[in-house]
Amino acid sequence: MVHRQLQSNRLTENRKRKIQKQKLFIKLIMVVLWGLFLLLNTWTESIERLMYLHTFGFKWVSNPNFSSFFYFHDLYLIHPEFIKVKLGHFIGFAVMDFLLFNLLKRHKYAIGISITFAFLTEFLQLFFGRDGRLYDLVIDSLGVLMVFIILKRLKV
Repeated sequence: MVHRQLQSNRLTENRKRKIQKQKLFIKLIMVVLWGLFLLLNTWTESIERLMYLHTFGFKWVSNPNFSSFFYFHDLYLIHPEFIKVKLGHFIGFAVMDFLLFNLLKRHKYAIGISITFAFLTEFLQLFFGRDGRLYDLVIDSLGVLMVFIILKRLKV
């Protein structure tokens, strides 16, 4: 009787471990897929073509103008899609941070990885003929920090 109980407990523990591993794997896959989605938006030649025509193309710039990362003069050139694009930055990296926090269970690591990834995507845009900008990095970071604040208030 005691032997059967021990075997049953071991089986239950093994099932729990297996389920935990599966959940962890699914969380990891979600982070990777979301990261790839963000990178696709980074690498595509025209975000407008991606949004409206659902097509994307790639253009490699081997010698980008790195100083353009610090341009702010184009901030006042608000185009019709400006709000959508900037909300995309904010929400995209808020989701990334939430997924990373859900995977890692540590705010410090989730925030660090999210902001590093945001910098990487903005920097890489310079090589793909896009405008990687410091102010976009700030918007990305605000999305990350908003998730942190919400989760802290919810005491998660």
